Amino acid sequence: MEEFPLLKAEQVALLRADINTGIVLDKNYVYATMPDQEVFVIFDNIEYAIKFAKEIISEKKDIECGIYKDNSVALLILDRDNINLY
Repeated sequence: MEEFPLLKAEQVALLRADINTGIVLDKNYVYATMPDQEVFVIFDNIEYAIKFAKEIISEKKDIECGIYKDNSVALLILDRDNINLY
């Protein structure tokens, strides 16, 4: 799985995971087990990341999305039932 990206001032990173197991998924929704799999999506602001996450979880009910700021600090976890702030 790729390392956490370096983010600029307002940027955030989105990470997808299987809601039942918590296993991180790559951009193709495959379990991330190899170091070259892309697992993060970078957004210039949190609003774009939330919109993208909502699109994912509305289509795929078994996926949750985490949104993180620099140094991998969790801001939000979104799933089919909740949006949890950190």
